[in-house]
Amino acid sequence: MKFPPQNFEKLREFLILLRQGEIELDVGKKSLNALIQMVNDPDSVAVNNIVALAEQTSVSPASITRLTRLLGFKGFTQFQKIFKQRAKIPTDYYSQKAIKLSSKGQLSAKVMMQKQLVAAGENMQFCLDNMEQPLIQKAVNLLARSRHVYVFGHKQSSAMANVLRYGLCLIRHSVQNLGQYEHGLAIALGQLRKNDLVVIFGYAPYSNLTVDLAATAHSLSCQVLVITDSTLSPLNDCASVSISIPTVGEYYTNSLAANVIFIESLLSLTAIELGQSAISKLQFHEDLVAKLNANS
Repeated sequence: MKFPPQNFEKLREFLILLRQGEIELDVGKKSLNALIQMVNDPDSVAVNNIVALAEQTSVSPASITRLTRLLGFKGFTQFQKIFKQRAKIPTDYYSQKAIKLSSKGQLSAKVMMQKQLVAAGENMQFCLDNMEQPLIQKAVNLLARSRHVYVFGHKQSSAMANVLRYGLCLIRHSVQNLGQYEHGLAIALGQLRKNDLVVIFGYAPYSNLTVDLAATAHSLSCQVLVITDSTLSPLNDCASVSISIPTVGEYYTNSLAANVIFIESLLSLTAIELGQSAISKLQFHEDLVAKLNANS
C-alpha cells in the first residue's frame, strides 16, 4: 500500500485493510474512529476546516494533523484534497482498457473466445473459492422471503440488474427495478420499508450514485444484497450480504460473463427454496403468455 493514499478510494481501501489487521499502523482508537467517520461522511471533510471537523469527530485538531502525517500526507490540506476530489470518477477507465487490449495485436476469433472463456472460468472459480454456503443461503432466503425486492444497477450494471429482475419476477411477486435516473431515485427510495430487500450491482469504477444509494438503503433499515467485483468494493460497507465476482477479461469494459452464471445459479436456488409457489407462479406466467398469444 502506497503512502499517502493517492485518492479517496485508496484511502478507503487502506481503512478496510487496517481494520482487518492486514496493515499495521500505530493509530490510536480515537483517531481510528475519527478516520472511520471521515470516510463514511466524506462531504463533511471536503467542506469543513480542521477545527469544525475535529469537533464533529470528537478529537483535537492536533490529533487530525498527526493522523494525516501518519498516513503520509504533508498536512490536513493535502489530506482534505482527496475528499474534495472524491466526486471525480475516472474518465479514461474504458479507453485505457482498450489501449491495453489493442497492444496485444491481432487475435483470431477462436483465440479471443478461448481467452474470454478462461477468464470467465477464473472469475467464477474465485467466487466459488471465497464463497461460504451460509452466505449464499442467506442471499437465497432474502430473495425468496423478503416482502418486496428492489433491484438496481447503474450503466453497465443495469444489464445484470435486468437479468436478475426478470428471472425473479417469473417465480415470485413484488419485484421491481429502482429508477435509473437521479430525479426518480428519491421517489423510488421513498417506497422502501424496513427489511425490504435492495439488490445492488456495482463494479469499478464505482459510481458515487450507486455507493450513495447503497448507503441510503442501509440507513432505511433495508436488507442490502451487493453483487460486486472485490472485497474492497465501497458497496460492501452497507451490505447485509456481499458477493464478490471479479470482472477480468479480454474486453474493454468489465467482463460480466461469470456474473450471469452466478445470477442464473442464484435464481435456480431461489426457485428450489420457494418450491411449489415458484412452480405455480411460472405456470401462471405460462397461462398469461398463452392467452396473449391466442389473441395476437
